[in-house]
Amino acid sequence: MVRFRSILAMVLAIVASILLFWGSPAAAARSAKPYVYTPAQLEQIQRYTDDVEELRDRMLEIPTLVQQQRWIDVKTFIHGPLGELRTKMFRLSRTLDPKVQKTAQVAAKDVFEHLILIDESADARDTTKALRNYNEVLKDLDAFFDLIPSS
Repeated sequence: MVRFRSILAMVLAIVASILLFWGSPAAAARSAKPYVYTPAQLEQIQRYTDDVEELRDRMLEIPTLVQQQRWIDVKTFIHGPLGELRTKMFRLSRTLDPKVQKTAQVAAKDVFEHLILIDESADARDTTKALRNYNEVLKDLDAFFDLIPSS
């Protein structure tokens, strides 16, 4: 019985060593290859990025509308031209490296949530809240663009 326990302990030690060696983060880093985009993927990413950048540039109209307290125009702008922003950001995030897709989708969701808060502040006619959330939208968009590979 003692001999069986000794052999069993040795087998368990060997199995544990193997699992620790091959299952460690260092082993995963050794076997992980950097994600490489194909030229077609880069072209598609660039097209989607251009669309999102165009909408980001259009967002510069929001502070002017808020400062002039043109609340109906703010709401119309958010629901009109910026209405496609969430869809385009999610479409772009799905084309990215699988390791950053989730982060990109969270950033897209954050942008959308801040746009909702700007819309709500337009209902409440709250200039401070609208401009604060506008700045948050820009930060979230910058975080999103940091995840996009350069050509």
